Amino acid sequence: MRVDAREVVLRFVRDTERLTGAVSAATAHDIGGGGIGALVRAVNRRLVPRGAELPGGLRYDVHGIGCRITDRNGTLVDVDLGPEPRMLIFDAWRVRRFAESIGEESVTELELSAALEALAGEGVVMAAPGKYCVWYAAPPPSER
Repeated sequence: MRVDAREVVLRFVRDTERLTGAVSAATAHDIGGGGIGALVRAVNRRLVPRGAELPGGLRYDVHGIGCRITDRNGTLVDVDLGPEPRMLIFDAWRVRRFAESIGEESVTELELSAALEALAGEGVVMAAPGKYCVWYAAPPPSER
């Protein structure tokens, strides 16, 4: 049964929260806490490796100003750091890669873009400043 783009985006938001939280918890001792932003800064200062396997079948790979996380099931989330502390941003292309990782290859990037716009209108995600495309961020759980 085909899942619609809205459901894929909602699952992306949930899985991003779950996986970034798990990586943050697993690396907190090495980086002094602070979430994915602190992990990216620690990698850029060469305090921790750019990529690592973590307990529970997690893997993180830091790239530029972002981080790609994969769990033991192959679920992949990829986010960049936003303009505000703790803001993690993503675009339709990254959600499309997530969709492929969970077996929802038939959802198109155009459908995902439309779903992101609709969900931004509902306050589920928010548009984030971007230079070349529309980026989105999920508000922190306490603000939803």
